Amino acid sequence: MNIAVVIPAFNEEERLPAVLEAVTACPVVRQVVVVDDGSEDETAKVAKRFGVKVIRLERNCGKAGAVWVGLQEVDQPIVVLLDADLKGLKPSHIETLAEPVVNDGVDMTLGVFRGGRLLTDLSHLIAPWVTGQRALPLKRVRQLPDFSGLGYGLEAALNKFAHEHGWVVKTVVLRGVSHVMKEEKLGLMRAIKARASMYWEVGKGWLISLNGRKPQE
Repeated sequence: MNIAVVIPAFNEEERLPAVLEAVTACPVVRQVVVVDDGSEDETAKVAKRFGVKVIRLERNCGKAGAVWVGLQEVDQPIVVLLDADLKGLKPSHIETLAEPVVNDGVDMTLGVFRGGRLLTDLSHLIAPWVTGQRALPLKRVRQLPDFSGLGYGLEAALNKFAHEHGWVVKTVVLRGVSHVMKEEKLGLMRAIKARASMYWEVGKGWLISLNGRKPQE
C-alpha cells in the first residue's frame, strides 16, 4: 500500500502541524503535497519544516482549486485527501481510509467522524457525503475533469461524478477525529458569512460542476 496525501491549506499555520505529524508518521505514505491556497500567515513555512512538497498559490483559489493543483503532482497508486484543520488524526486513520480501496476494489472512501466532538459527529451523521477525508485509486483521480473552479463544491461534485459513473463508494469511520469549527477560527459573524458562501458553492458544485462530463480515457 503506497499512498500520496494531498492537503489543501488556507491560513492553517496553527492547525496544520498536528495533521502533518500524523501523515508523516504513517509508514505507507510515500508522498505528501501541501497546497498553500494563498495564505496570509506562515502556512507554507510551517509545512516545509516537515520535509513535504509545498506548493504556494499566489492567490486564494478555493478548496477545489488547491486540491486540483495537488492532484497534478501525485504519482502513488492510492491518493488520500485530508483537510488541514483535523484534530485527533493518527497514522492508522490514513490506512483506514485507504484499505477498502486497496483490498476491496472500492473506488472512493468517505471518512466520517465518530467519537471526536459532538457537533462534528452530528454533522457527519446527518450528511456523511460532505466529508473532505477521502481515498481514491490514482486511476480514478486521472479520470476526473477539471473541477478547480468549484471552491467548497468539491465534495458535492465528487459525489455526483461517482454516482453518475457507477463508482463503488464506501463510508469508513475515523474514530476520535474531528476538525476545528469555523466559529473557532473566524469568530461568529465572519463564520456565518463564510458558511453562507460555502453552502452556495456546495450547491453550485452539485448542480453544475461535473454534470454531463465524461471521464478521461
